[in-house]
Amino acid sequence: MKNRASNNTKTKRVIESVGASLAFENLKPSKHAQAVGKQYLEDKISSRDAVDKVKEKHASRFGR
Repeated sequence: MKNRASNNTKTKRVIESVGASLAFENLKPSKHAQAVGKQYLEDKISSRDAVDKVKEKHASRFGR
Protein backbone atom coordinates (compact mmCIF):
# COMPACT_ATOMS: atom_id res chain seq x y z
CA MET A 1 0.00 0.00 0.00
CA LYS A 2 2.86 2.37 0.78
CA ASN A 3 4.27 1.85 -2.71
CA ARG A 4 0.95 2.92 -4.26
CA ALA A 5 0.89 6.07 -2.09
CA SER A 6 4.48 6.79 -3.10
CA ASN A 7 3.60 6.37 -6.79
CA ASN A 8 0.60 8.69 -6.40
CA THR A 9 2.79 11.32 -4.77
CA LYS A 10 5.39 11.00 -7.51
CA THR A 11 2.74 11.25 -10.24
CA LYS A 12 1.25 14.33 -8.60
CA ARG A 13 4.68 15.99 -8.37
CA VAL A 14 5.44 15.29 -12.03
CA ILE A 15 2.06 16.69 -13.11
CA GLU A 16 2.61 19.82 -11.00
CA SER A 17 6.13 20.26 -12.39
CA VAL A 18 4.95 19.95 -15.98
CA GLY A 19 2.11 22.38 -15.26
CA ALA A 20 4.55 24.91 -13.80
CA SER A 21 6.87 24.59 -16.80
CA LEU A 22 4.00 25.11 -19.22
CA ALA A 23 2.66 28.05 -17.21
CA PHE A 24 6.10 29.66 -17.40
CA GLU A 25 5.79 29.44 -21.20
CA ASN A 26 2.24 30.84 -20.95
CA LEU A 27 0.76 27.52 -22.13
CA LYS A 28 -2.03 25.44 -20.67
CA PRO A 29 -2.66 21.78 -21.54
CA SER A 30 -6.20 20.70 -22.34
CA LYS A 31 -8.11 18.51 -19.90
CA HIS A 32 -7.77 15.70 -22.44
CA ALA A 33 -3.99 16.06 -22.63
CA GLN A 34 -3.77 16.14 -18.83
CA ALA A 35 -5.83 12.94 -18.57
CA VAL A 36 -3.69 11.19 -21.20
CA GLY A 37 -0.52 12.32 -19.42
CA LYS A 38 -1.81 10.90 -16.15
CA GLN A 39 -2.60 7.57 -17.83
CA TYR A 40 0.96 7.46 -19.14
CA LEU A 41 2.49 8.29 -15.76
CA GLU A 42 0.42 5.52 -14.17
CA ASP A 43 1.76 3.02 -16.77
CA LYS A 44 -1.72 2.46 -18.18
CA ILE A 45 -0.65 3.40 -21.73
CA SER A 46 2.64 3.61 -23.60
CA SER A 47 4.32 6.86 -24.57
CA ARG A 48 3.47 6.12 -28.22
CA ASP A 49 -0.20 5.65 -27.31
CA ALA A 50 -0.15 8.91 -25.34
CA VAL A 51 1.29 10.85 -28.27
CA ASP A 52 -1.19 9.28 -30.67
CA LYS A 53 -4.16 10.09 -28.43
CA VAL A 54 -3.15 13.74 -28.03
CA LYS A 55 -2.42 14.14 -31.74
CA GLU A 56 -5.71 12.49 -32.67
CA LYS A 57 -7.65 14.89 -30.46
CA HIS A 58 -5.75 18.10 -31.17
CA ALA A 59 -4.09 17.80 -34.59
CA SER A 60 -5.31 20.18 -37.22
CA ARG A 61 -8.10 18.80 -39.37
CA PHE A 62 -6.85 20.87 -42.32
CA GLY A 63 -6.56 18.83 -45.49
CA ARG A 64 -8.67 15.90 -44.32
